[in-house]
Amino acid sequence: MNDFKIWKAILEIRFPAATSIFDGRGKIAAKWQWTSDLSEWQISNNQVTIHNKANTTFLHAGFRNIVIVMEAPQNYKAFLNQALDFSTWTLDTLQVKKAERIGLRLIQIAERKHFKLLVSTMRQRLFRLSDEDWSVIGGHPEDIGLPLTLSLGENKANFSLGPMKKEQLVDLFESSEVKDKLPLVALFLDFDLYQHDPKALIELSQESLSLYLKSGGEQILDLSAKFVSRFGGFE
Repeated sequence: MNDFKIWKAILEIRFPAATSIFDGRGKIAAKWQWTSDLSEWQISNNQVTIHNKANTTFLHAGFRNIVIVMEAPQNYKAFLNQALDFSTWTLDTLQVKKAERIGLRLIQIAERKHFKLLVSTMRQRLFRLSDEDWSVIGGHPEDIGLPLTLSLGENKANFSLGPMKKEQLVDLFESSEVKDKLPLVALFLDFDLYQHDPKALIELSQESLSLYLKSGGEQILDLSAKFVSRFGGFE
């Protein structure tokens, strides 16, 4: 059973330096403050950030990138809509014409009961080494992880899977509310999908960004589900 849930979603678009950020910071803050629950803002020399008091949503614009972050989103569609609205409006406001890199990252978590059992089951399922093989490095590991770099058509991805305790997970989040809700033990899946000089985003239009967010999200969630279906959830 695939019981992974999205706990953090991030979209980052990098572009050549946009000097228009220096004149556009106030305009960006004025546009996006008070949309939804985004009541807070911060402006510094070359960037502006708008966020909510719970620190679950961050909209960031700098002179070389924009970043949208949502922690514990209601669902992927809610993140997609927020990311698409902010990115298309801000890129147009900053008169950005070319993307150097685009990355979509989803952190998924599935609650588990026993950390040591999770480590042991994952080791047996994914690392087909005998007890004698493990003895070469001192015996069975107390913790384990599976980091991979993948090539997926035009996309590349950094894939990381492994058991985590709550005290490890909390460092990945800003919101105190979200930190409090994290499970004591979890199977953690971090999928960072990206493109350098993305051909599909030459125009940086709403249509092309929407297509990237939809297809990228579907690719990440589909591959995550297939992995669990193939190898199990390490219960």
